[in-house]
Amino acid sequence: MLIASALVGIYFAYKSRKNSENVTDFLMAGRSMHCFPTSLSIMCTALSAITILGTPAEFYNYGGMYIWSIAGYFMAISFSSEVFIPVFYNLGINTAYEYLELRFCRKVRKATTIMFMVANVISTGVVIYAPATAISAVTGMSLDLAILTSGLVCIFYTTLGGMKAVVWTDVVQSLWMLSGLLAVVILNHLKIGYGKVFEMAKLTGRTEFFRSSWDPTVRDTLQAYLIGKFFGVEGYAFGCSQNFVQRFLSCRSLGHAKAAGYMAIGWLSIILMPCLFTGYTLVYYYEKCDPAAAGFLDSTDQLMPFLTNFIFVEYPGLSAIYISGAFAGSLSSVSSFISSMANVIMTDVIGQRALKLGKVKQVLLAKSLTILTGFVCIGFAYLSTLLKGGVIEVVLSIGGIIAGPIYAIFMMGVFFPLIEEISAFIGLLSGVAVCTWCYIGRNIYATPTEIVENSFRIAVNTDGCTFENGTSFPIEPVDPEFVENSLILSFYHISYHYIGTLGFTVTVVVSFLTALIVMGKREFHYNRKQRDGKLHCFILSDLAQKCGYKPADFWYNSSWDDEIHEKIIDEQKKEALTTEF
Repeated sequence: MLIASALVGIYFAYKSRKNSENVTDFLMAGRSMHCFPTSLSIMCTALSAITILGTPAEFYNYGGMYIWSIAGYFMAISFSSEVFIPVFYNLGINTAYEYLELRFCRKVRKATTIMFMVANVISTGVVIYAPATAISAVTGMSLDLAILTSGLVCIFYTTLGGMKAVVWTDVVQSLWMLSGLLAVVILNHLKIGYGKVFEMAKLTGRTEFFRSSWDPTVRDTLQAYLIGKFFGVEGYAFGCSQNFVQRFLSCRSLGHAKAAGYMAIGWLSIILMPCLFTGYTLVYYYEKCDPAAAGFLDSTDQLMPFLTNFIFVEYPGLSAIYISGAFAGSLSSVSSFISSMANVIMTDVIGQRALKLGKVKQVLLAKSLTILTGFVCIGFAYLSTLLKGGVIEVVLSIGGIIAGPIYAIFMMGVFFPLIEEISAFIGLLSGVAVCTWCYIGRNIYATPTEIVENSFRIAVNTDGCTFENGTSFPIEPVDPEFVENSLILSFYHISYHYIGTLGFTVTVVVSFLTALIVMGKREFHYNRKQRDGKLHCFILSDLAQKCGYKPADFWYNSSWDDEIHEKIIDEQKKEALTTEF
């Protein structure tokens, strides 16, 4: 699988030598990609190795509610395909954050770019590290070697072949990921049959597929997967994150970009179903002894790789299919993240200064940035080896902290001209601050596992485990005073699904209040950026007019003049040439 990925990079590097490659070819695949490979690339970017290893464990620990993630994907991708992607594609921009300068100002673009880069570097390091840990634990491979191998291979084919290599390698890796999951599903069906597996899952309470509650502290509910994901991480990821926007914008037409999004929903659904089956397989094999709870494994993410060594013992080599599938998930996500970060640095940080370079130097600079960001991510992966599980959870949460606020800024940008640069900037910082405060509070005032009823974590059994030297696992008593205080501090116990939604809500409220204050202090009028017809979406206002309602002043009007767009572009290019980032 590693060799196949490297060969794809070599092929596109050789192919680009025949044609004169420019920076658009390298970073955006020349805007010529077909919807089919792009859709698979979107799916691979969304499902990292953490998903391949962790999703079966999610079904094992919390039951079937995670299947509602498919609905969250559908809502987020559909909305993005009809609202954000047409705006971005018609503008001809390379990154999502270019839009924020066109719509608001450079300050907002700078802030979101920095947030994206910090969160992406940390997330990429963990995406490299987490599967390497699980694979090392069950195969005996050196952890350092696992980290270095996956990182270097990603850098190799991403640097050689550019965006085309990333997309087509994702196609190969997606097949590998699916093969690994299907190998487990098919073999278990032949050995024990899924009738017994689902019967065991039902007896242990893992077949609950519908749980409704408006309580934001409940971990897995229908509302959490629909509202929480749409206004949080998933909405941001598919609509505003450069990791995904870059794939949409690399398509040969807007129609192909939209089709890629809708096809990706199908691929995501196909991948999640085997994860459900493999998760329930864990229930059957670990009914009497959970190796993670017994202390044999460091985390539940290692349950599935650990099991493959057991169930594939009669079929040498088959366990490697699943392990390589997990590696494929890591490679696909890491290469996508590295490519998008190189694009963001090239476009949003260096910007107009890069245009002064010749075509060859621009490509060389882009490849150098790819290598640099790749090694930075590998460095953070090694740094992650010093961290414990709880701290890894902290760094992964950074994505959720920035997702809601940034998503809100884009949402207000395309729909509400009332929001200008001052209100957008203040709202963005406020949303990030509140999300950070909430998450820090969650860790300081963390509820003991024994009294966390809202997580609906299903009890596991260690009675059948054989421990050396009579090892036991005492349960500490719960402090009654803490139970009383936990009711007061329930704000800090908000479900992780809603952290992004919290940031989204705070950003919208603060931005509108600030805009109203600004309106009250001076005579209000829409500036050029607020009236530029290419910077907004008319779905809401046009729908209101069709229904016989006159759109409110804070909604866009599709009759507005969009001829001033080019003037704004020219003015901002001149400003960028004289202003340092």
